[in-house]
Amino acid sequence: MRAEQERAAARLRDERALVVEFAQRLRKRAVHGTYAGLRGQDVGLTMAAMLDSIALVLDQVPEQVRRDAVAAARHDRDGPDGPNDPRRNRKGLTSGDGH
Repeated sequence: MRAEQERAAARLRDERALVVEFAQRLRKRAVHGTYAGLRGQDVGLTMAAMLDSIALVLDQVPEQVRRDAVAAARHDRDGPDGPNDPRRNRKGLTSGDGH
């Protein structure tokens, strides 16, 4: 039973970190969009704030909310094909050899 509780706590910690990182990425994109002259950044900032709130009480929100938040964060981080997505861990144009 103890090992099961430890696994559940580790899963919660990992999921919480994933959702928080997703909120940070959304916030960063919204701010960058503002600098680029785009409008609508309030939606990204609002979603980031909601994800921050969900992450704080991830173990208390309804299971469907938790699953959706974690799935959205994974999709954003990994791409639609998960860990096998070719866009995963993509770098900028200047990250290759010779730059």
